[in-house]
Amino acid sequence: MSLQKIEINSVKIIFDKEKTKEHRTAMNNPCECQDCRNYYKHIGNNTELVEFLNNFGIDYYCTEEVFSWDWENDNNSLIHHEGYYGVFGKIEGEEFDFEKFGVKITFQKGATVPCDRTGEYFWICIEGDFPYILDEERELPVSLSRKTQFLNFIGKIKTIFRKK
Repeated sequence: MSLQKIEINSVKIIFDKEKTKEHRTAMNNPCECQDCRNYYKHIGNNTELVEFLNNFGIDYYCTEEVFSWDWENDNNSLIHHEGYYGVFGKIEGEEFDFEKFGVKITFQKGATVPCDRTGEYFWICIEGDFPYILDEERELPVSLSRKTQFLNFIGKIKTIFRKK
């Protein structure tokens, strides 16, 4: 085991690049759903970001989880993606984030993303709003209308105030 040390934003990060690179399980196999494939295509097109992730032993296709949502639910709207990558090692200091390579990059300890890792590890989360760029028709999720979402929200707020 050969640990590497770097410092980002005055925070020391110690990690095992080789162990991270070799860790492949059902939990971080590439997902084939449309949203994940759209995320992978955007990340793959960002060569500087791919190189940044590779420096930690991360294959950008091997996320533990990708969360995606589309507030507008429209063929032309942006899709918000968050991809979580596990890295064997630790962050010595506070969690932090920064914007670089056109995305937000967050270093997190103990995030609540399901995984099958043991030992010390942390997360690198890649977050951004991306257009749909796959060469196939987009499958839009079924969602409630904006008015229905708003009325449901107001109903929840009223319930909270009634309890007090």
